[in-house]
Amino acid sequence: MSKVQYVSASFAIFIVSMLPLPVLSGSINYVIHISIDGLRSDGVTALDSATAPNFYRLRTEGAFTDNARTDVEHTDTLPNHTSQLTGRGVDGPSGHNYTENSIPATGTTLKTNKGSYISSVFDVVHDNGSSTGLYASKEKFILFDQSYDATAGEPDGIGPDNGTDKIDRYDYNDNVDPTTSNTLVDSYLMAMSSAPFNYTLLHLRNPDSAGHDSTWDLTADSDYLGSIVDVDSFLGDIFMEIDDASSPLNGHTAIILTADHGGRLSTKTHGPEDDAENYTIPFYVWGPGVAAGADLYTLNPSSRADPGTAQPAYGDPNQPIRNGDGANLALGLLGLGPVPGSTINAAQDLNVTPIPLPTALPMVPGVLLGMGF
Repeated sequence: MSKVQYVSASFAIFIVSMLPLPVLSGSINYVIHISIDGLRSDGVTALDSATAPNFYRLRTEGAFTDNARTDVEHTDTLPNHTSQLTGRGVDGPSGHNYTENSIPATGTTLKTNKGSYISSVFDVVHDNGSSTGLYASKEKFILFDQSYDATAGEPDGIGPDNGTDKIDRYDYNDNVDPTTSNTLVDSYLMAMSSAPFNYTLLHLRNPDSAGHDSTWDLTADSDYLGSIVDVDSFLGDIFMEIDDASSPLNGHTAIILTADHGGRLSTKTHGPEDDAENYTIPFYVWGPGVAAGADLYTLNPSSRADPGTAQPAYGDPNQPIRNGDGANLALGLLGLGPVPGSTINAAQDLNVTPIPLPTALPMVPGVLLGMGF
């Protein structure tokens, strides 16, 4: 490459980095935040588009990475879902500090554990006058209902008083038998067809259950891959509702899909937390205006860095995309500000839209000389 060509290319990159991010072309009124418990990224890519058409629809029509990360110190369900909802890491003064992974005692909340209130995506959406839902396939998700119910929720300090109960509907059902249908998903879709929630966290446990029963085995016809195919069918049901031209969801819905952890090929566990098999997870974004088929790291050259096989600490300047990005991404898609006290994607700078091409600039020899060439 000649000096002139080099300067032209470098200047174009500089211009791209200085341009404002494009605005989403569609009006997003609903965000469906789907967390698939125990989903390895390569669990999807081990299947083809005929076997998992709805996962591949998310990949071809939306932006994604197969190399996102969990929390740095924890690869368990409740700590990572708390990060997904609060935009905080687990440990340290700014973390949410919830490390337990069992059914909490009655009255246990994120506040009683931390000693101070931990705001969530539910708070921001609810306090801005919109509706929220939590649909969970594990009983321990009662933690979030207890943390944000009418007793434990903080007063609404934004505009009209919408009350202290931040979750309009909490639904728990662990029926994940695809031969009879997933009762949880059926219940969710019934609610979304009548009075859709503006924000929902939908938790599906199938891959985690299969992994704990028979390892995170990626060989053909394994129980683990079968569980991902089952989840794909549930995604198809959700897409069917969104695609219905008569539904308010049609053309106004975004999906964020990620996982709380991966799991090991050779054992029935998702620990230790420093094993790449456990901390490597997918992160998909789909909806109006989202860059189709784009790599999320390519869309975010200035704010996120592909970690390779590493797990960067939170203090590392080269942060990866994490499941904890989900809360503030969801709020940004809805046109709302970040979760108070959040530290992950608090600037809401995770871009999911196409990067604009730079305008061609004339190369002036005097400018080149002035730049030292």
